[in-house]
Amino acid sequence: MGNSQTTSLHRARALMPIVAVMVVFLCSSIPPVLGQPGTCRVVVGPTPNPTLTDANMQLALTIVRDLTKFGEKCEVHLIDAWARANKMFADGTADVLFPEIVGDPSQPGITGIPVATTFGFVVYTRTTEPVIDSIAELSGKNVGLIRGRYYPEELLSHPYITAVYTNSLEQNFNMLTYQRIDATIEYVSDGERQLFQMGLAGELHHGAQFEVNELAFRFQATESGQTLRQLFDDAILNLKADGTYEAILKDMPLQLIP
Repeated sequence: MGNSQTTSLHRARALMPIVAVMVVFLCSSIPPVLGQPGTCRVVVGPTPNPTLTDANMQLALTIVRDLTKFGEKCEVHLIDAWARANKMFADGTADVLFPEIVGDPSQPGITGIPVATTFGFVVYTRTTEPVIDSIAELSGKNVGLIRGRYYPEELLSHPYITAVYTNSLEQNFNMLTYQRIDATIEYVSDGERQLFQMGLAGELHHGAQFEVNELAFRFQATESGQTLRQLFDDAILNLKADGTYEAILKDMPLQLIP
């Protein structure tokens, strides 16, 4: 391992205590109105994997720290529900939203360069039922979805699929186990981890993966939003060059983009 890589790893590790403190503080004390005048507000949404959520926070905090070199002041806030995070971005309370799906037609704003690629979605059903490999096969079924989360448009607009909205993947799996819904959809990486934690690997199964997506930061479609996008894009490229990007995300359930 070269000296630059070693330095980057030390840098990432040194951030961990800071990130842990920031996450606890921001989760427990989000003010009604974020930020001071002239301060950009970065909102990080939740994932089913707390370790991945922490890594997303660490990446955002590292970028924001680097932006101070250019006189840009930003706050990073962890929001525990996507419905709330999306509302904050839509009403302008937040200037930046992460992680966001590139090309999501339901979201306003503009996205920066892709940060990583997801694994594919899969459909989970009970093991007493056949596996389902596509959205089309969900026709006529009740499907558990998490409020505020991105899902393929084919699923959301299907006239014969009934969406049952919940607050978490854990809730969806419980409802599926107790036959309150017929299926749920999740990224395979997050779904398998949740199944293992809940001890349900023998009760639920999934079909083939579909729709791999790119993740990025989302910015307001304004002149200041375009400026922030350029600053964030440049910061991400610098973090890739010095090894910090890989040090933060390499063990996460994502596919990194060189």
